[in-house]
Amino acid sequence: MAAEDCTPLQLEGMLGFTGSVPNGLQYLPSGQHIVYPLAAGVVVRSIATGALAFLDPQQQGSNVTCLAISSDGRYLATGHDTFGSAKAFAYIWDVQKAIENCEDGNPSAGGCLVHSLQQHRGMVQALDFSCEGNLLVTVGGQDDNDLVVWDVETGKGICGSPASNSNDKLYSVKWLNNRNDRFVTCGQNQHFRVWEVCTS
Repeated sequence: MAAEDCTPLQLEGMLGFTGSVPNGLQYLPSGQHIVYPLAAGVVVRSIATGALAFLDPQQQGSNVTCLAISSDGRYLATGHDTFGSAKAFAYIWDVQKAIENCEDGNPSAGGCLVHSLQQHRGMVQALDFSCEGNLLVTVGGQDDNDLVVWDVETGKGICGSPASNSNDKLYSVKWLNNRNDRFVTCGQNQHFRVWEVCTS
């Protein structure tokens, strides 16, 4: 039987959670669902019913390295790794569509991917949404060490910069709670920087 004659298999379940992704297990702001990474994908799970939805970017050999949820619960962002110095992806997902898939019993229904962002070499080390949820900052791993600020609505990069010198490794990035124009990065070698984004 030829491959084109076969019916595609639909994913019905995923088991496992390694806990290796920092802050990888998170509640959605509604308190009704949790999200967690599993290899290259993300699981959205209803706390009440146990129903699942799967967010799978269909990228071979690319594991989730970080994730963040917008404060309004509308978007989920995931950062991934890749082989060698190829450019790694970050994805922005529609959380409400994932919840609909979860509640409708269609875990692999799709339609959740909003944007594919590709800028960092090797991996996306960390990412975070601004307090208003309209901006996303991504930071590359040690082979990249750059940061990029993205417009969530359009998926376009609006600014970027080397985040540290080549001897430093960034570990984290976080927007200030009540400032849509400022975030901080931190890493080894006592690295701590405050960044200001000019959005006008």
